[in-house]
Amino acid sequence: MLNSEGKLRIRAYTASGALPVENALVKIRGAEEDNRLVAYTLVTDSDGLTPEVNLPAPSLEYSLSPDPAEAPYSIYDVEISAPGFYTKRISGLTIFPGVNSIQLVNMIPYSGEGYQDYPRGNINTIIPDNNI
Repeated sequence: MLNSEGKLRIRAYTASGALPVENALVKIRGAEEDNRLVAYTLVTDSDGLTPEVNLPAPSLEYSLSPDPAEAPYSIYDVEISAPGFYTKRISGLTIFPGVNSIQLVNMIPYSGEGYQDYPRGNINTIIPDNNI
């Protein structure tokens, strides 16, 4: 049961963090049965940051137990796209109750129009399962 909240902010950048990516479209979606209806669409500002969003998370008591009955986090998927950059997808992003998280996203530029997936392999990130 997701009866608590954690916060998430996305920072999109390029050139090894030297340049922010402004006006990137960020989609956040719940990746579990309990949060499947959670969906946000955000846009990065001139610093490459989205507004901070509150996302449903399990009760804090699960994080305090050495053998929790449920996972102490909730899982989300994020997609970041911007004109002139390859689309980036992050699967399995964990949100813990009461924690303010910032997800850094290194955007790779390309010399084309519109939105495009990376053609030479996978630049998408899959965060492995946490061992509880």
